[in-house]
Amino acid sequence: MKHFCKVLGTMFVMMLAAQAQGQLVWVGGVSTDMFDVANWDLSATAVTTLAPNVSVSDNVLIGPGPFANNPIIPELDAQQRFQLDDGYSFTLDGATLGVAGNDGVGGATDTTNGPTVNVINGAQFNSFFVVNDVKVKIDGTSTATFGGGGNPINLSTVDIAPGGTLAFINEDPAAFRAEHLSKTFVLGSPGVEGVNLNIISDGAVGSIITVVPEPSSITLAFAAGAALLSCRRRRVM
Repeated sequence: MKHFCKVLGTMFVMMLAAQAQGQLVWVGGVSTDMFDVANWDLSATAVTTLAPNVSVSDNVLIGPGPFANNPIIPELDAQQRFQLDDGYSFTLDGATLGVAGNDGVGGATDTTNGPTVNVINGAQFNSFFVVNDVKVKIDGTSTATFGGGGNPINLSTVDIAPGGTLAFINEDPAAFRAEHLSKTFVLGSPGVEGVNLNIISDGAVGSIITVVPEPSSITLAFAAGAALLSCRRRRVM
């Protein structure tokens, strides 16, 4: 009984902590600039300023839209990032994030448990790179596109659900295999070309990565198609 009460108490504390955790919500009322606080609803967070390479210690939510202005990481001097503190989330929900130059999204340089980027509900995450233990999670309706060459998934990982898409503008299939395949997962399992991942050229200098459909899914789709065809034949008869 004592153990049960202790567990229950711990769960209650965790629930209160989750409820107390705020978030920055994109409204895009002034411009496309991700670092302009006038574009954010900060009423539920203690965050008051935004700056490149300075950690945001709260969750970030963009979407669902539409917005007066879609968010864009602006062109900055050198390579900089919209940065989140350890353990926080950046959720792109049915919205589009753009990048004007060679900048991206990342965690702090001394991170021990970097942020999570959730790309969900038909969202399009466009960034030059992610860095410092970012965990990008793409659901089955969404796309993440990286514009950088060299190492756009830097010290980070990507997890794709079936139906989702990972794309690179300046990393061809050979470069992806050499640099990023080991950082790519399918629903938590390591990505293996031809087993759970397909890797193809985008027809230029980039590449497109998708999840191999499970045999059960293919069988189900075939069975559904056959049943539909049978129903149509019966109607004709």
